[in-house]
Amino acid sequence: MTTNNASVNGTMVELIKVSKSYPPDVVALDNISLSINTGELFFMIGKSGAGKTTLLKMISYMEPPNTGLIEVAGHDLRRLRGNKLAKLRQRIGVAYQDFKLLLDRTVAENIAISMEVSYKQPSQIQKRVKNLLEQLQLSDKYNTITGELSRGEQQRITLARAVANSPTLLLVDEPTGNLDAETTGRVMQLLTKANNSGATVVIATHDESIFRNSKHRIMELDRGRMVSMKEATVS
Repeated sequence: MTTNNASVNGTMVELIKVSKSYPPDVVALDNISLSINTGELFFMIGKSGAGKTTLLKMISYMEPPNTGLIEVAGHDLRRLRGNKLAKLRQRIGVAYQDFKLLLDRTVAENIAISMEVSYKQPSQIQKRVKNLLEQLQLSDKYNTITGELSRGEQQRITLARAVANSPTLLLVDEPTGNLDAETTGRVMQLLTKANNSGATVVIATHDESIFRNSKHRIMELDRGRMVSMKEATVS
């Protein structure tokens, strides 16, 4: 099980009055306050342009907010620099819509990257890669050059890379956008398995099929503002 070094109160992500705008006058996020618990699976929903991707980028500190406070695992992101920020990012798995895969490298090499920076043993890396590909029904793509894959296959490789190093926090942007119903089910099984192993999982999506009957919390964004929060239900 993943060990979470979160803040004492069990909060993995804390946002206090976070806002972000882009020139000339685009408001991406407007005064968002949010707490996500350690070990929670959390959905962010909303139409394209609602601010979901921007919020994920704030949490991973790929972009800083204009105003507001963001803490991840008890760390104020404004105060982290250099090696300390790099160490925190090693504990965060990210799967964005634009994939950011190395298209001239093999599928196995792409998935292995996050484990190599943590100095995992080659045999351990190979075993983990094969296991993930099997879960996503891509075992036959192990040595395939990633640029030769379909967009849906590349999407699954992006997810496999994000979960490969057993991150403390997993941020996923539209994980099922290019997938059929059966493959969507496999992807959600993978994310649920990561969550059951201890990871805090944040999923941004407009795919109603994956959250319609969810027992987890669901936050809706609209034009950068939080418009609703559906609380978790106890099964």
